[in-house]
Amino acid sequence: MRNKILDDFGAAIGTGTLTIYSGTPPASADAALSSNTALVVHTLAGFAAASNGSMSANAVADAAIAASGTASFARIVSGTYVEQLAVGTSGTPVVVNSTTYTQGGNSQIVSITLTKGA
Repeated sequence: MRNKILDDFGAAIGTGTLTIYSGTPPASADAALSSNTALVVHTLAGFAAASNGSMSANAVADAAIAASGTASFARIVSGTYVEQLAVGTSGTPVVVNSTTYTQGGNSQIVSITLTKGA
């Protein structure tokens, strides 16, 4: 059941955008941004089929960094769907090569993994 939920969610958000922000993450994806800076926007290329309650994004193309700052969270947006995820260099749903973003540089996504508990 959890794989089906993830697969349906992946189909809904699979070609959305992933925006990485600096600042304190809002309490939820439904909460408004507050003094957060959008550092970079990536376009997603779908998700692989879920297995054991986990699914990973297909490879995400690098993107030009629009503003400088320290990445702290990301939002995936596709239509009315919004998912908020932690960003880090390991152990987070969105793994990046560095959380230090410099305007004009390149943002690289190492992985995006979504999980659903039993």
